Amino acid sequence: MDSRPIILVAVAPAEARAAVTAELHRRYAADYRVVPAEPGSSAIALDPGTAVALVISDDVSDTSEATFPTVRRLFPDARRCLLIEWRSWSSPTASRMVWNLLAAGHIDYYAVRPRHSPDEYFHRTVTEFLLEWSRAASSPPPDATVIANESTARTHDIRRFLARIGVRYAVHDSLGADAAPPAPPLVQLSDGQLLRDPSNAELARASGLTTALPQDPVDLAIVGAGPAGLAAAVYAASEGLNTLVLERDAVGGQAGSSSLIRNYLGFARGVSGADLADRAYQQAWVFGARFAHTREVTALAVDGDRYVLDVAPEPGTGTAHSVAARSVVLATGVSYRRLTIPDLDPYVGSAVFYGASSIEAKGQAGKVVHVVGGGNSAGQAALHLARYASHVELIVRGTTLAESMSRYLVDQLDAAGVTVLGESRVVGGGGDTAGNLDHIVVRNRQTGADAAVPTRALFITIGAAPHTQWLGDRVLRDRWGFVLTGADITDEGGRRAWPHDRPPGTLEASLPGVFAVGDVRRGSVKRVASAVGEGSVVITSVHNYLAG
Repeated sequence: MDSRPIILVAVAPAEARAAVTAELHRRYAADYRVVPAEPGSSAIALDPGTAVALVISDDVSDTSEATFPTVRRLFPDARRCLLIEWRSWSSPTASRMVWNLLAAGHIDYYAVRPRHSPDEYFHRTVTEFLLEWSRAASSPPPDATVIANESTARTHDIRRFLARIGVRYAVHDSLGADAAPPAPPLVQLSDGQLLRDPSNAELARASGLTTALPQDPVDLAIVGAGPAGLAAAVYAASEGLNTLVLERDAVGGQAGSSSLIRNYLGFARGVSGADLADRAYQQAWVFGARFAHTREVTALAVDGDRYVLDVAPEPGTGTAHSVAARSVVLATGVSYRRLTIPDLDPYVGSAVFYGASSIEAKGQAGKVVHVVGGGNSAGQAALHLARYASHVELIVRGTTLAESMSRYLVDQLDAAGVTVLGESRVVGGGGDTAGNLDHIVVRNRQTGADAAVPTRALFITIGAAPHTQWLGDRVLRDRWGFVLTGADITDEGGRRAWPHDRPPGTLEASLPGVFAVGDVRRGSVKRVASAVGEGSVVITSVHNYLAG
């Protein structure tokens, strides 16, 4: 039996179908089975268990029996590509057709029909699609195997962390057919090394990431490796500053869990948060920035003309450490706010999740799930969940999504069949006798009435809680914990908070030489592009401070 994944070519004109099939076969036949077919559901005679990597079609029908809706229903991991003719984008009708298919979620993107052989522009699009499918379907041999009870919170956290640091993995619930799941969990690497109940730091080191701290002072310490911190690292290191980035979890921050960021400049087809973070990390590393992964900063102190950052000990060592730096950029971002609902506490990490990575999404195949939140993060999570879940419902405090979510996401959610439960909030929940979450309690904010709503998983993407409690009183913050910068600190609460004759620099906090960028800063725009912009421009202020 041929086990190669399939590239399906469902193109209507027989001549065009044969030409595209031949072009694909020449390049990919060793690893993929290129299958020609006529468009429409009746021609897609594939077993639902078949590994379909990519579907290329010119079928623009908008019915449930058309090619793309059929593929989306049967093969949720498959990438869907609309084939168009060269220069057809100049036609208003063709442009509107592409926009409508993208807005409806029927296609992932388009490709121009190859005009010669080889057509590398065509193949660039195809290989990008195949890479995305490979990541989503976990098709290559795994780098690690997680051996654990899949329903435990720690197993979910291990899977989440491995995915965030780019490690391919498989999951087994036991060491043998008749064995019980091990407790604590085990992680076996491809080289045979077995980690027993590993910490995230151990997983990072086993994957080739460094957790070590430098002994000598650095020019700049960046706390946090989300988009803002990574951008600051790229520009600082490229301009010759001795740069250290400390990240308590995995690079990417909150954006790293986004399944697809569609409105970031330069990525016309969109980019996953994890992929964007990995590219930025590699870029900073190549310029010479050093990274201390899984290291949490716990305090900031002044020592003469330097700052000292206290760093929590690694698990099992008990030894605290510190880093000296001439300047500091705070890029710690924010975390999703926690729901204070005791009834749901037993399900956190197994059925109740903060954020929505692709790991948890695939586990919801055929289930009814709910997402709490009305921002772009919630919309992206719901849209990704809709690939797998039988039904997704958004629970929002407002009446509509229009005020809090980008229009393109609202349109795609509507096309994907995601429903919105407005003027509502979650106040409770419970499970079945087996310990699985089976319902949540939703309260209508207008009437006060409660209703038990069946669900199998709850994804929470609300609010923004900055991680700044460790900074102490000398770094001025607002009542929500966001760091004040620039003009905001010169007269806060009727008192002068800036102790120097010169005005504070752009993005500078109340401690000279300490800067704040991205979501942790008061007044920031909660967008990836804005965070990257602040991370890049802050380095000019850092240079001015170090020179002065």
